Amino acid sequence: MAHLIIGALLTAIFISLILHARKKHLRITWWQWLVTILGLLYTGFVLEVIVSFLEEGAERAALVIGLILGFIAIIWAVFLGRFVFARKSKS
Repeated sequence: MAHLIIGALLTAIFISLILHARKKHLRITWWQWLVTILGLLYTGFVLEVIVSFLEEGAERAALVIGLILGFIAIIWAVFLGRFVFARKSKS
């Protein structure tokens, strides 16, 4: 059940990113969408690793691997928000 929730969550995030880009009239190139999709896939991987460790009963392993891999996913998301989906200021 957790796998379906993770997939639905990532799909909802992707759809909301598309709607956000259309609403703000952002010009996002194909490679920026590719990096975004790869970031979402990596986030899904991190969540699936955590769920798998928890299903095996290894809570400490889920915490350690979740922190290590999750930190990279958070940095990826911040860079996407800053350099891809941020509104360009006209100066």
